[in-house]
Amino acid sequence: MVTAIHRKTIQNSITLRGIGVHSGKMVTLRLHPAEANTGLIFYLYKGTQKIRIPISLDHVVDTSNATTIGDGSSNRVQTIEHLLAAVHTLGITDCIFEIDSVEVPIMDGSSLPFWEGIRSAGIRVLDETIEPITISNPIWVVDGDKYLVMLPSDELKVTYSIDFNHPLLRGQSYTTTLDESILGTDILPARTFGFLKDVEALQARGLAMGGSLDNAVVLTDDGYLNETLRYDNECVRHKILDLIGDLAVMGRPFRGHLIASKAGHALDISLAKCIMSQVTGNELTQFKSKRVPLFSKKQAVR
Repeated sequence: MVTAIHRKTIQNSITLRGIGVHSGKMVTLRLHPAEANTGLIFYLYKGTQKIRIPISLDHVVDTSNATTIGDGSSNRVQTIEHLLAAVHTLGITDCIFEIDSVEVPIMDGSSLPFWEGIRSAGIRVLDETIEPITISNPIWVVDGDKYLVMLPSDELKVTYSIDFNHPLLRGQSYTTTLDESILGTDILPARTFGFLKDVEALQARGLAMGGSLDNAVVLTDDGYLNETLRYDNECVRHKILDLIGDLAVMGRPFRGHLIASKAGHALDISLAKCIMSQVTGNELTQFKSKRVPLFSKKQAVR
């Protein structure tokens, strides 16, 4: 039986500032406490406009290089996964995010600054509760040689494998449970990574203008451009960070054993949609089974 847990928000408002990885411009992100059942909502400020964009699967509009949400028109906020990984880790279910740019600041390329910022704001436990997502049967998505599976489990854990055409990233794998402590110390500090040749190509197109060794692990043809790494397997740990942040778009805590191979944002969101489809169906069935009929067939009007 699933035990409901208390919803949470932050105690005090906080402001975080950092560079947008694509624009290279300064971004201001403000987090505010919210009432129970508000959920997670972005307010994008464009001039005098204040545009509301809820964080939900229905509002995901792009997963090509990051996870992007939108309001159905041209208004978007991208690269939300690092922020949401920290939000999920700390159990925040209700919060307002105000932002003055179309991208969440990259900060140091990890979730650590968001995690530290939220902790410094304090966390308020609300009276209302929410049921974590649990599944009764395996759920999976496949795209060629890439796959992502969620198995039933009473706890959250992950087995993640990557295999890039690079001497340091062939067959890298990591398995761990993912409670708040482990996420905070072993996953959230892992920085995003990219290949130098790809970064140069993006910058030639006017993208990744804010990318640097201060906010990314950059790989050359046979090594790293960075002098040091935070972990020997920092890249696969960051892929786990992205997965947790992407699944947090579901808007509920979740439990299960995640098994991933060469996955990415598109596959993460596809799995989230499959999970919510099964969970919604199961919960509707359970609700229906508890209904008491008002009359029998024999009493029905013909």
